[in-house]
Amino acid sequence: MAVSKSVGYMREKPHPLDKVRKLEEYVSLLSKYSYLLLCDVTGIPAQALHEMRRKLRLRGAELRVVKNSVFAKALEKLTGRAPNSFVEQLTGQNAVIFTYENPFALILFLQKEYRMTRQAKPGDVATGDILVPAGNTGITPGPTMSLFNKLKIPIRVQEGTIWVTTDTVVAKKGEVISPELAELLGKLGLKPIEVTIPIKMILVDGKAVKLDEVELEPETYTKAIADAHGRALNLALNACLPIPEVIGLLIARARLEADALATAVVLPLPGMVERSIARAHAEATVLLNAIRQRNPAI
Repeated sequence: MAVSKSVGYMREKPHPLDKVRKLEEYVSLLSKYSYLLLCDVTGIPAQALHEMRRKLRLRGAELRVVKNSVFAKALEKLTGRAPNSFVEQLTGQNAVIFTYENPFALILFLQKEYRMTRQAKPGDVATGDILVPAGNTGITPGPTMSLFNKLKIPIRVQEGTIWVTTDTVVAKKGEVISPELAELLGKLGLKPIEVTIPIKMILVDGKAVKLDEVELEPETYTKAIADAHGRALNLALNACLPIPEVIGLLIARARLEADALATAVVLPLPGMVERSIARAHAEATVLLNAIRQRNPAI
């Protein structure tokens, strides 16, 4: 009886040269830099990416739009096994930022210093109040006038075009953009939606980290550390821990408590006799005044 031997798949044709070069490029970048940020660049104009690439280069970082499957192979080749959670994010149009810099500081830079605007789409949430300014829209009278009226934007027809008579807020921050508003804003050439490059995942020391798993604002950490220090100090005081940070406070508290005890039980200790006499005199004075209120003749 013949036994067939199973043979694994062997690629007959060589890999395309451009993929081989991309793989080598990605492996080189992964070897060179300490951290990487995976970014979703769907819908971001090429010019905006070019400008971002230039700014990142000034900070010693590099941005590359990547081929997902080739980049996954580069990660596997370099690390043996890339985190599954990271590889799962390699869908759609992605770019990777390679950096030596603390990746969380770099994200703060991107969020605060580099923002873009785009046209509104139905269902978008307004990132700020959206204002249609007064003036000539350049749009000829026609069906578009019904959009202005539906959105309660005051207009007039002048010199053959539609004019907005007063500045009009058509959406407040946090409100959802309707299809009619999105259409009109597009006709007006307004780009009211503010965006920054979406960060899908960060790779730090071989560990994949989602952005919502970390707190980026330094002030939050500063407050948390200050609160923790205060609680630790209070615990050390209450437990009478003889550590350098609280030993002086413990001695001062012990002295105050000892003085209060000696005064309360009238111990004839050096320095306490005078206090006891002063306290007795004060109490006697209060008592005398109370008696005189009842009997002024005393």
